[in-house]
This record gives sequence, C-alpha cells and structure tokens, in this order.
Amino acid sequence: MPANSALNEIYANAPLAVAFAVCNDESQWRINWQNQTAHSLWGHYDLNLDVELKLQLLSAMQRTSVTSFRYALKGLVEACQFTLVHYQDGILIQFVMAGAHTENFNQQGPEDQIYRTVSDAAGLGLFDWDLKQDLIRYSDRFYQMCDISPVELGQTKAEIMARVHPQDLVRIDDALFAHLEARWPFNVMFRFKTSSNSYIWMQLTGQAIWQADSNQAYRLVGSVRDVSDAKRLEQTVRQREVLIEQILDALPISIYVKDAQGCFRFYSKQTEQITGVERNRAIGRTDFEVFPIELARKFVDDDRQAKQSAELIVSEEPLTLMGQTRWLLTGRGPIHIQRPDQPPEIWILGFALDITERKEMEQVLEQARQEAESAANAKSEFLSVMSHEIRTPLNAVIGMSNLLLDQALSTEQKNQAEMIQRSGQHLLHLVNDILDFNKLDAGRVELESHAFDLNQQIDNVIEMLKPSAQAKGIELKLEKAPGLVAYVKGDQARLRQVLLNLLGNAIKFTEQGSVTLKVMGIGHRARFEVKDTGIGIAEEKLAHLFDAFTQADASISRKYGGTGLGLSISKKLAQAMQGDIGARSRLGVGSCFWFEVPCVPATPEEVELEGERINYQNQRALSILVAEDNPSNQLLIKAILAKLKHQVTLAENGVEVLEQLNKSDTKFDLILMDMQMPKMDGLEATRRIRGHGNQRLACTPIIALTANAMFGDREKVMAAGMNDYLSKPIDVEALKKALWCWSQ
Repeated sequence: MPANSALNEIYANAPLAVAFAVCNDESQWRINWQNQTAHSLWGHYDLNLDVELKLQLLSAMQRTSVTSFRYALKGLVEACQFTLVHYQDGILIQFVMAGAHTENFNQQGPEDQIYRTVSDAAGLGLFDWDLKQDLIRYSDRFYQMCDISPVELGQTKAEIMARVHPQDLVRIDDALFAHLEARWPFNVMFRFKTSSNSYIWMQLTGQAIWQADSNQAYRLVGSVRDVSDAKRLEQTVRQREVLIEQILDALPISIYVKDAQGCFRFYSKQTEQITGVERNRAIGRTDFEVFPIELARKFVDDDRQAKQSAELIVSEEPLTLMGQTRWLLTGRGPIHIQRPDQPPEIWILGFALDITERKEMEQVLEQARQEAESAANAKSEFLSVMSHEIRTPLNAVIGMSNLLLDQALSTEQKNQAEMIQRSGQHLLHLVNDILDFNKLDAGRVELESHAFDLNQQIDNVIEMLKPSAQAKGIELKLEKAPGLVAYVKGDQARLRQVLLNLLGNAIKFTEQGSVTLKVMGIGHRARFEVKDTGIGIAEEKLAHLFDAFTQADASISRKYGGTGLGLSISKKLAQAMQGDIGARSRLGVGSCFWFEVPCVPATPEEVELEGERINYQNQRALSILVAEDNPSNQLLIKAILAKLKHQVTLAENGVEVLEQLNKSDTKFDLILMDMQMPKMDGLEATRRIRGHGNQRLACTPIIALTANAMFGDREKVMAAGMNDYLSKPIDVEALKKALWCWSQ
C-alpha cells in the first residue's frame, strides 16, 4: 500500500514506536502497519480489547490538532507517552516509554508533581537544553502547546530552529548570544510553525547554568508561553491606532492632545498647516518649546482654565500664526487618563478650525444688514455654512461608495468600500444630530400627524437594528403587551427616531447579554421600555443624562464615540409629542430607558389611505439640466442619473443655467438646482427663470438639490419659485420619486 510504503520509508528504523491504525464502520480498530520498535513493545496488540486506548483513538478522530497523553498499556508496568495525529484515513500512533523523552519533567515524586501542576496551570511549556550534547528535552505541555509530536520536533537546536519563522531567527540568536556571553536576561518572542504548518506566537524565557571553574554555560532551562492572543490584540490595537490617526488627519479640522505636563502627544496634519509647526518638532515638547513666548503663555492659560472648569471651552478668536492673522474656532477640554499602577492624570484635547472666510462673510452680512443680526441668527448662519461645507463632500463620499458597492468587487475592495460608506454615514449622523438639536432647541421642529400601523413601525425598528446586535453577539428581544392598539395617529418618523436612539444606545453600551424592547398601552398612552444588560450608569449621573453634549463618563465618549446629543434630542422629541421620557439604572448591572407618548387611535382605512404609494419605479427617460459647481458632486449626480437612464446636461452656476435654457434647440424636462454656486446662486437663477417671458421655461419644474439642511432652507427655495426640495447626501429613492412626480 502507498501509505505503508511511505511510513516504512520514514519510520522503519526510528527509535520511536510508530503504528498506523484504521477504523471500520463498526468502530473496530486494526493495526495496518507498525515499525520494529512498536512490535517489540506491544507485539500484536489488540486495540479493541483496550477500552481506554480505543476511546482515545475515537476522540482523536474528532480533533484536528495533535493528541498527547500518558497511558500504561495492558501487560506493561511502565507508562508510555502517546501522540495521536490524523494521517490519511486513519490515526498515526507514536509512543515511547515515558522516561525515554520526558525525564526531568515527568517524574512522579511529590515535589516534581507539584512543580509540573503549577507550570501546567500557568500555561507554561518547559524545556531543558544540554548545551554540550545539544540535546533538548521538553515537557508534555510543550508538545501540546506547540501542537506537534516529539518526532516532528526532534531534540536538537537545529530541529527546533527549523520551525521558527525565518524573520525571527536572528532575534533568537542575538538574544541567546547576549545571555550566554554577557548574561543578559533571556526573554524573546518568536513565531513557531506547528504540525499543521500554521504559526503561533511564543514567548521564551530561560536561564543558563554556568560551570564555576570555566565560566562556561553547560545547560539552559526555561519555559515557553503561547502569546498568540496577546499578539493579535496588540496588532489589532496598533492597526486601530493607525486607522484613527489617518481618520483624524483626513478631517478638515485641527486636533491635538497634551499630557499632564503640557507636552504634545498627538498633533494632526491640519494642526501642522494651521500653526506652521511640523509634527515631529511638536510631539514631546511643550508650548514654550514650540511657539513664541506670548502665544505659548496664552495657550497654557487656556489649558489651565479648561482643567479648572472641567468642561469643553469653545471660542472664536484671531491668532497671528506664521506672520498672518487668521480667525479660528478653537476648543479645548479635559480628558481623564487612567493607566495601570499610576495615579489618574488630566490631559487636554483641543481642536481648531480655520473660519477666516466665514468671519469675513459674517462681517459683510453684518454691514449689509446694518449690524442688526442677533446672536441667534449668527449661530444659525454658522451652522448653515458648516452643514453645507460638511454635507457637500459627504454627498460625494456616501454616493460614490454606494455606486462602488453596486459593482463587482473583490472581498477586500468591498470591505474597504463598506468602511468608507459606514464612516460617511456615521459623520452624517453626527451632523444631523447637531442640526436636530438646534431645531428642537429653537422650537422649530414641526411634527406631522398621519395614521400608521404601530406594530409595523416597531417591527421595522427591530429589523433595522438586528444586524448591529448580531454583530456583537447580543440577543435583541421584543415583547408586546396584550391589548396594544394597532393603528394610531402621530409622527411615525419622530417616534422611530426616539426608538432608534434608545435601542441603538442600549446595543452600543452592552457587551454581552440582551436588549429588550417592551411595548404596552397605559390608558390613552403608549409606553416603550428599553432594557439592557450593559455597563449601567451611576445614580449620581442620571440627573444630567438627558442634558446636551453629556456622557455618563468622559471615558464613554473615548470608547464608544458619539456627540452626547442622542438622549437630549430624544427628550425634546418626546416632550414635543406631549410625552415624557426617563431612565433607571445601576452601574455594572444594566439600564432601562422608557418614554411615553399620547396614543390617538386610527382606523385601518385611514392607515391604508396613508399607505398608498405611487409606482415611481417605471420612469421614462428624462432630459435633465443639473446646476452643480462641485466637481465631485457633478460626477456623482451624473452617474446616478445615467444609471436611471436619464440624459444629463451640466451647468456650473446660475449664469450657465440661463444660457442653456435660452438655446432654441434645447428642451429640458426638469432642472436640479444647487443653492450655493459662484457668479449666480440657485435662488437668483430660479427667480429669473420664473420671471422669464417664455411660458414654457417659466413652468419648467425645478427641484433644489442642496447641502443646505437648516431650518428655513426649504422655505427659501420654495419662496424663490422652486417646486421641491432634496437635501444632500442624495437619497436615491427620494430622487426617483421626485423625478417621477414632477415629470408627469
């Protein structure tokens, strides 16, 4: 047989007993081949009569790794060390008298037994290297840890080094040389190849024994530990740190971190550009070592105020950097650092955003409006500009990633595209939180009232959050009390937003266990309770939990992220719906967030009427004029419309829009108009179109497609004469519906 021939060639004259056993369908074992050493030890051994050995063979059949154990064969006084490993369609049995290869480790004396038990419990594999004879003896735990048999590993330095990763050989040799020659501590990490040809990370610690007369080392003893999990964690942390640094460097905002001594620990690329100081010159140095003395004093004083106030301090101020005065939006706040075996420290996290252009624009607006703008309007204008500036690139990021994911990608490319998409959506979520908070704070949110199926909305929310719960291994439960009203009137979008906030928080702050949504009817009100088995909240923190920009602990925002606005927005929405919201929690046990809203019953007929949908999927090809000045967004909207089979003509500003419309040989079914463009913005272009003497042009449908998403922006475009309003990033379904509606 080919198998027997191969075994005979390798093991025929081996001092180790080797046998090859196979099992038939009736679980009966037979020895198919054995070498002379095995025959001399057990002769024609009947495996089926040795119940314990038979069980070990059956167990080995179910494993993919090497099985190693001590066992005394029937008829033998001394125990043998067995190693079982899969080979073709059977089990390769390797065994030897226990004392032949494990002496010094497997003695049965009480002290030795205690020593072996302690080392095994500590997860250590032991070795004893006779340096003069180049003979290494290993403990049973060593073989099990390395997933290798004694024959495969051998007993010489060359044989074990043959299984070390090539890139780690020099490191081991250098550490060994330093220990034997200079008596440096011998502690080295390396990758070791197991019998399955996979690598594991090992940490080897040893101590040589030197001869007193010649000062020559003659023996090296020590231990080995499997540190693969720690190395994987270390690599994951390192990759995460690099990724976070790349993300922060890519943001259009300066970010820096100072330690308790005022030395820079992080310094983003945007900080380099704003200050003119390179990162390698700033890291590890204080303000006085980097900036002019007066400027350094100001920065140090600002840091001191932030630490004393124990909160984020945000200000807008002119600073002279690189000989040029620029307006900066700056902020700095304390972060609490706790490191093992060290007292807690307070560091400073700071950011800065160059707002010189916005300041100049504000000054022009102040003069044009005769300095009559109030502080509230200035804040609203600032948020509008920031919303537009952030949403414009976000539109390209999210839109292009969606288009990319529609293509045939490799697994790695798809993962990268999905990461881009998720990051963009996360940033959009943060922007929307801030805008929502601003609207609610100003009392500018108008609630809708439509009939809808309450059960369907609850089920939809659960389905939306199932993937994130499953990704963390958390059970997401739903409990509905009997008698819950099925059809109600209200703002289903805002109700869904509060549910998503509470359930999303519960999933985010729960590492194991479950999250449960319980829905019940109490009189004319619906009550929703979200219970989790997460980290919980200290009782003294509950009073401020629903305040804006609040986290239960500063470390929460570092670990889990977020703006601290979700609960504040949920509270304002619940109050706007004439309801209430609250929470109860115990630190380390879990939390229960609840909210109640009035429940106005509706009929199935009203729900059906509200649920009617126009079939806007079957859309005829349109000729569309797109007014957009941003190149990335031009490419995106053109790709989306082309995919929908529409013909697209681009215009970069309002002047080009009017020129295109005045061409006698051109007719457009519809216009997609941006608001902010050079030369002539979308609002002015729309006013001129509506005032055009040509009735056909004056009636052409115009849809705003803009990154402006503040309160009042919809009213502005409608007042200018536009027919509809779509915000960026582009919602393809909303775009298709608007095109269908206004092309009829």
